[in-house]
Amino acid sequence: MALLKITGEAAAITWKDALSAAYTPDRIWVITTPNMSFVPLPPAGIMEVILRADYRYGIVDPIQWPQVYSPGYEYLCAIQQPLPAAHRLSPLWWTPSEDTDFERIQGSAIKCLGLLRPETIRPLGELVEEMSAVIADAVAARKDFVDDRLMWLETAMRHSQDRLHNFPCTFRDAAMQVREVQRYWLMSRAFVDYYSLCKRSRERAIKGGGRPPVNAGFMGAFTMDPSVVQTLFEAGIPVWWLRQDASILEDIVVIEIREVEQPRNICSRFGPDHGEVLYRGLVGTKHLQATARGGHTYRDISRAPLLVNDYSRGYPAAMSHRDYQRALESSDGNQPQRAYTVSNMHGPQSAGPSRNSGVAGGSSQARGHPYARPNKAHKIRGIDKFADIVHPWMPAALDVWRDVMASIDQTAASVESNPWGYWIPDPGLFVRTQTEDRAARYFMTWLRLRPGWLYMLRIKDAALSRISPQWWRDFLYGDTGRAGHKEGSRNALRSRQFMHVFGQAFQREDLDLNPKAPPTWFGRRLATLDRSLCPQIVWEICELGFRIELLALDCLLVPLHDRVVTEEHREDLIASVFPDRAIYGVNKLPEEGCEGLCAQVPQRRAPYLEAFRSVLRRWPRCPASIHNGVPITTAMPKESIVHREREMVQYYVETFYRESGRAPIVPRAFPRA
Repeated sequence: MALLKITGEAAAITWKDALSAAYTPDRIWVITTPNMSFVPLPPAGIMEVILRADYRYGIVDPIQWPQVYSPGYEYLCAIQQPLPAAHRLSPLWWTPSEDTDFERIQGSAIKCLGLLRPETIRPLGELVEEMSAVIADAVAARKDFVDDRLMWLETAMRHSQDRLHNFPCTFRDAAMQVREVQRYWLMSRAFVDYYSLCKRSRERAIKGGGRPPVNAGFMGAFTMDPSVVQTLFEAGIPVWWLRQDASILEDIVVIEIREVEQPRNICSRFGPDHGEVLYRGLVGTKHLQATARGGHTYRDISRAPLLVNDYSRGYPAAMSHRDYQRALESSDGNQPQRAYTVSNMHGPQSAGPSRNSGVAGGSSQARGHPYARPNKAHKIRGIDKFADIVHPWMPAALDVWRDVMASIDQTAASVESNPWGYWIPDPGLFVRTQTEDRAARYFMTWLRLRPGWLYMLRIKDAALSRISPQWWRDFLYGDTGRAGHKEGSRNALRSRQFMHVFGQAFQREDLDLNPKAPPTWFGRRLATLDRSLCPQIVWEICELGFRIELLALDCLLVPLHDRVVTEEHREDLIASVFPDRAIYGVNKLPEEGCEGLCAQVPQRRAPYLEAFRSVLRRWPRCPASIHNGVPITTAMPKESIVHREREMVQYYVETFYRESGRAPIVPRAFPRA
């Protein structure tokens, strides 16, 4: 093997020359660079993507170390390297501290949940707003480089930021959210910079002009493709050319011969997954996908055994209350003999929807349909959930929704013999109680449970518990609510109920059934139940139920195959139905003259009805008047808006009833204090 030799001067460097060169440690490859004075160690061959203790991925992470130039992720070569703490962009490399930056929620049944202090994440939020504005300007200007990848990055960045501000979680998950915001910001900036520099390079080639200086602050990339070397060199982006030394011809200039530089300041310790391998294989597009996707965002419960299911045979109904209690009482604190039913709201990666869904694709049971299919004519039992509830604490029904719910023919539809359970407790539980004491228990228990429950609902790739109304009724009461049990037995049973649902997700020491601090609800600390707030609390429960059920039904009817990208788009589409653009929670209560589907003036509902139509028109069996109808705008007459609204509500309620076997939780008017 020939030895590298210094053969020229820096002034004569072209893209095929070497400002510096080095052998790889195995001396099989020569690495040359026409625009950098050092040669980093290339992440080549078979590598593993593992989450590290700093919530990054080590040497295979494109925001930490140069990677191999890969189609689809070519822009990662323009990732910004870390900047000093005094720089305005330094929040992009900030690491939060649990001791000084994290504030736990008081009065929650899950003690380990909290939020990062607003002042610590404000600088990062300002950068997110700036980047969103840059991308919005590029879209408005019809820049030729704007495509679905950039839009997904902006959406993922914005969603991560929203979760960071509004989603109580464990500190480890909060730290992971910080990394996600930083990652998507850096990738978005790199995308814009890369294509802008390449465009300028092409323009210079046409008009003539000097080559720009190299931007040494960019991460750069490795490649074996000489055309890529030329492209990055002309754009002023660091590039390292992997080649055999036989290609180093005598007429190629080599300025300096160096040793390969090993990674510095990169964490290699295993993170909260204790070395779980997210990807093993050749470096390139697939390994970069593993570092960029959001599916392993929440570390603490996203792979809890509670959330594992066999999709191949569909889902049975929620366990009956009697069977559930019998299992708990016979388990001596261990898990019941029959696992409690859970259902994956995000849905499996199905090979295709079922025939019954109205789209070709085969049997639901054979295709991993996320819910058992209808099989029996419905018989109304107990309370009619389609009937409106009149109670001082139940917010007023919206006219169109009330009329549609009352019009549903419950005898004609073919529905499940075992209907869906509830992701959010049935709002009727809070107003159908026999005594005010029981109602107060329901409200206070829910307020303590609420942060932890919403945390579980929001986990990516996690199945969600479908809880029966009886479980909610007994659990919200605070103990079993049954006569004939000793106090200790009731508390022990409730503790087992609690651990059965939450125990796979949290450590026992993180759970507190009776916290001393009062729960907090939208900034109000409630040592006792403030009955004047009960209508607003019930409104939020209705709103949460509607949002989660809309997402669940959409996941059922519109299965995804490329879940890395399209889950973010799905959530963004559904979030646009709501003024606060949230699905898994209500970020703020409506103000006077509120917007959204509950706005009193039809024209103020119009933008959100159009967003609702954008969701429904993707569903099978969608009426042509909805699918092909003209957009709903504020310029339409009131009567036209209400007519279109009624069509959509009718379709939604009938579809939900057909698929679930029960009445949906529907939005209501926001009650004024």
